[in-house]
Amino acid sequence: MSKEPKILIVTGDASGDLHGSRLITAIREAAPAVRVFAAGGPLMSATGAQAVASFENMGVMGFTEVLSRLPAFYQLMKKLKQFMQCQQPQLLITIDFPGFNLRLCGEARKLGIPVLYYITPQIWAWGKNRINLMARSVNKVAVVFPFEPEIYRQRGIEVSFVGHPLLESVRVSGEKGAVKEKLGLPGDLPVLALLPGSRVHEVRRLLPDMLKTALILAQRRKIAVAVSAAPSVPEEEFDRITARFSLPVSILRGVNSELLYSSNAAIVASGSATLEAAILGTPMVIVYRVSPLSWFIAGRIVSIDHVGMVNIVAGRKIVPEYLQGGIAPERISVELEEMIFDEERRKVIVSNLAGVKAALGSPGASKKVAAIALGMVGS
Repeated sequence: MSKEPKILIVTGDASGDLHGSRLITAIREAAPAVRVFAAGGPLMSATGAQAVASFENMGVMGFTEVLSRLPAFYQLMKKLKQFMQCQQPQLLITIDFPGFNLRLCGEARKLGIPVLYYITPQIWAWGKNRINLMARSVNKVAVVFPFEPEIYRQRGIEVSFVGHPLLESVRVSGEKGAVKEKLGLPGDLPVLALLPGSRVHEVRRLLPDMLKTALILAQRRKIAVAVSAAPSVPEEEFDRITARFSLPVSILRGVNSELLYSSNAAIVASGSATLEAAILGTPMVIVYRVSPLSWFIAGRIVSIDHVGMVNIVAGRKIVPEYLQGGIAPERISVELEEMIFDEERRKVIVSNLAGVKAALGSPGASKKVAAIALGMVGS
């Protein structure tokens, strides 16, 4: 064993970049001699890990959306295979991004490189055959949802439930009025937050209907509207879309948690942001839309009743979901009006969200995964 074990960490979207950056920090704090190499985004690069490749803006959702990126994915796979062949890291850690990472795990096993998969594919929803691939190519998995360990144990895969990493990264405190003031939001109006996602195609498909909904509600009630602009999406995308609506809108960049914390309700693109809202106790409506072909394919392979992770963790629909052609601004505006101004409904939703937060485990996922990883490399 080298005196300086090498770990390669690979992810492919904004949330994975966040969780990867925290994991790198935890590894380096526990074992400074370990050399960490990263293929991710700007947050992972900022930790000081040696960048092998950049996956900025590579995250895509939907089957047809992936097709346009295949040449880039092929080049990245080739680059990472060459790196593993030359450097022979003692461990590969893959974070989420299963369409790419599962193939990379297979390449690592061919080279005799152990694999730890953190934030595993959603095999309980679709792609159940993937668990067979994981059984062949992954040594250990670190899962973030309480219902996942049993799935992997049944297949003989070594699994640890580490809790959800958002519990350690979503931390906002203080008086909400002060947070609103810091964000430049009016203190005397309820705030509706719009979170259209971290990918350009999500923003283009979802933000117009979110703004239509906000405009309808603003015609009935006095509210403030704010859009969370993901750093991974160019500013001009938000400017171009919001300019089409005669509605005062604050565009806030890189402050998801602070905006959700200070908001009375939110419209949230299905994804990790729904869990962020749950952790902060913000009532929400979940929306999502992909290409028609992707929706058609998904309808034949997805085997769950709900799309939003909040509802999946709860095991029932505790917040509304509006998907694809069913996204209806008028109906959503009524849902939001009740969430903001009907105190009884609001209390029920907030209580149910607290139950979801409790089910996600305890904070400290990054340190737990770091300990597993260091045990695998003997440090």
